Amino acid sequence: MNTAVAAPQITLQAIQSSQIAAIGHCPATETLAVQFFRKGAPADVYHYANVSATEYAAFAGAESVGKHFYAHIKPHADKHPYTNMGTPAVEQAPVKLSKELLAGLLTGREYGKEMAKEEKLQAKAAGLIVIFGASDDLMEFRGFVDDERGAPTIALLDAKGLLPFREDIQHDDDALKDYFARAPQVRAVDALWGKEDGYSWTYRTDVPHATFEIVEGGEPYCRGIVIDVADLAAEPG
Repeated sequence: MNTAVAAPQITLQAIQSSQIAAIGHCPATETLAVQFFRKGAPADVYHYANVSATEYAAFAGAESVGKHFYAHIKPHADKHPYTNMGTPAVEQAPVKLSKELLAGLLTGREYGKEMAKEEKLQAKAAGLIVIFGASDDLMEFRGFVDDERGAPTIALLDAKGLLPFREDIQHDDDALKDYFARAPQVRAVDALWGKEDGYSWTYRTDVPHATFEIVEGGEPYCRGIVIDVADLAAEPG
């Protein structure tokens, strides 16, 4: 069905699927956007209501997005009524996933379910580093950097990613040469445990970043950050 009611503007991300061209989500209105293929080309975009951030994460991170859609969303029109938004009149250039957009998407995620597989891949492609805490002793990195560090700690980052600890480099001449070449340009991110009321983990850095909140049982757990690698290549202002 068509409607004249104003709809949320949802950025679509292309995916690998034989039936679905692209997907997107608006956490504020819990609206899922799905663009289908028609005759091999991206066609109509449908908006599905009442799809939570958790449900979207499961959908976007599914091994087969198409199978998940036809098993968990399309059959439940009573819960997820849909609107055909039509085919975009003009094909627009892909919108780069920004640190602000990604942080907005991640806000409100539950501890242990911070990012879907597809979101990690999108963050990596966009050159974004997502940082959040786990347990009481880990600093997690996703996206452009996929790693973890024991924490509290100070992580050193540059445009290449995470700098290794000097003590972890033993007798590898190439690794040592790379370490000392990168060290003067790195920027610090300080992982803080229990330093701010209401949060287990927070982060301090002079690198431009966007923040998001991870919850546990409905209560704030971690205020994570998203950094654009492009900002790590710039001189501190």
